[in-house]
Amino acid sequence: MSNNRFYDLCQAHMHRAVEIRTVDGQVHRGIINRVDQNHVYLSPLSGNQDGFDGGPGLYYWGYGWGFPIALASIAALAAIAFW
Repeated sequence: MSNNRFYDLCQAHMHRAVEIRTVDGQVHRGIINRVDQNHVYLSPLSGNQDGFDGGPGLYYWGYGWGFPIALASIAALAAIAFW
């Protein structure tokens, strides 16, 4: 899928819990906080940081942006009904 398709899909799921699988097999779960033309930003689910490895994206949480994931690296995105 193109970046534009994932951008539109992320916009449609803004402020909702999602699971994102990347082309390298990583799984990230969180709430979509922000989307720009290159990245989607996930905030961790309360009390659950599945998929967040404590990498450099944690820096952004202090600013309310969330963990950045490149739109080009997304292989699949699914809404999470209950967490």
